[in-house]
Amino acid sequence: MRRFEELNRFCYTVSPRYTHHEIPSQISVALFFNRLRKDGDNSIPEESMPSSKTRVAIVGGGVAGLIVARHVASKPDTYSLTLFEQTDQVGGTWVYTDETDIDKHGLPVHSSMYKNLRTNLPKEIMQIPDFPMTDPNSPSFAHHSVIRQYLWDYAEHFNLYPHIKLNTVVKNVEPETLKNGQTIWIIKYKDLENEVETTKTFDAVVLCNGHHTVGHVPHIPGIDSFHGTCIHSHRYRAPETYTGKKVCILGASWSGIDIAIEVSEYAEQVYLSHNLPDPINAKFTKNIDQRPGIQSIQGNVFTFLDGTTAEVDSFIFCTGYKFTYPFMSSKVELRTDDNHVEPIYKHLVHITMPNLFVMGIPVLIIPFPMFHIQAQYILGILEGRIKLPSPKEMLQDFETEKNTLLQQGIPLRHIIKLKERQWTYYDEIAAAANVPSFPPVIKKIYDHVSEMRDIDFISYKNYQYRIIDDENFTVSFRDIFLAPCY
Repeated sequence: MRRFEELNRFCYTVSPRYTHHEIPSQISVALFFNRLRKDGDNSIPEESMPSSKTRVAIVGGGVAGLIVARHVASKPDTYSLTLFEQTDQVGGTWVYTDETDIDKHGLPVHSSMYKNLRTNLPKEIMQIPDFPMTDPNSPSFAHHSVIRQYLWDYAEHFNLYPHIKLNTVVKNVEPETLKNGQTIWIIKYKDLENEVETTKTFDAVVLCNGHHTVGHVPHIPGIDSFHGTCIHSHRYRAPETYTGKKVCILGASWSGIDIAIEVSEYAEQVYLSHNLPDPINAKFTKNIDQRPGIQSIQGNVFTFLDGTTAEVDSFIFCTGYKFTYPFMSSKVELRTDDNHVEPIYKHLVHITMPNLFVMGIPVLIIPFPMFHIQAQYILGILEGRIKLPSPKEMLQDFETEKNTLLQQGIPLRHIIKLKERQWTYYDEIAAAANVPSFPPVIKKIYDHVSEMRDIDFISYKNYQYRIIDDENFTVSFRDIFLAPCY
């Protein structure tokens, strides 16, 4: 607080025609002084200028956090960067651990990675645009360890480690409004190795803590009477655990189907319970039985919505995750009711505090390249190149989009699933940031993957993709070469 009060007095002293009330709340101190000097105000000696870098805090060292850090760190004269990561490695959920409950520091395990997971998108469209994966002959659908190493290489290549505080948990993020209307951020964090708590001030905060840690577990009548093992997929690691068991898996999104397939290799029987309008089109083994949602549980007997029953030994919830921001001050309005984060403009910018950014909200998208564009959109806002509408106008835009989607029959919790809306979103924020959007070939491959997944969920990861140019790609299945796709 003292730094900003002194800065305001300094601004008026060195250049009376700019009072502290005229410093726009969305531009950095650095940009203010640069503007003075560009305006020909040479009354400010270089050596007399206070520290003028915009201080940016990033919470979380997963993919989103690393990508934002890469772009912020690329402008060392403009920004001072600190990235907080509570584990001892960057990579977020891509860092596998056998632990499922509490880590070595007594904190909830962050990663939901299981041993055999492979990506559900090919690396050719999943890779970060300015850091391509180097081995074109490796499988398109990569094992999670490949992605983890890729992210470690990314952090090393862009020299991000000097800005990263590992084994550091953020305890509190508190806004403070200055007399000029500008919001700054007071962050309290704890070094988990020496248990020292520190408080620092920042000009902008980017939340990149992910949302694959706290599982959503719907209530099922009678669940308390179930005597078998019961976990959320966040704690699932290996299928061998279910050898000889009768397993019920609730939820048939990508992870639910994926886990059902690999558990079926060891289990006596798998009941894949879901409320999709149609059965999943996959060449399942005979011991996978699709059932509708669960009506009730009594002991080890599960009753499904069609009235059928089954005896179950083990139960896995594959029912998604919750958005949680436990470190945020109650002064910040950040609602997550029904899995919808608001008030957030463009799935990214806090509407009433536009120097607070929330990454990782949209799903059913291509995340790594999206983060690449979003990071540059954030910098455009901080540097004043992107002029945001007023908070009232942003809120109106947000509410209009939400209500339109609700009227189309999309439940509130599914608004974050962009699906076909993703392409317009990429183009819009890329244009605003004046950076390239996705080339057409990315959508073509994405659509091909979706088509192959719909044909057979089990075999779609056997396809190998290669990008020819911005428009064209080839695809092969195992060793069989298929015609180029245009």
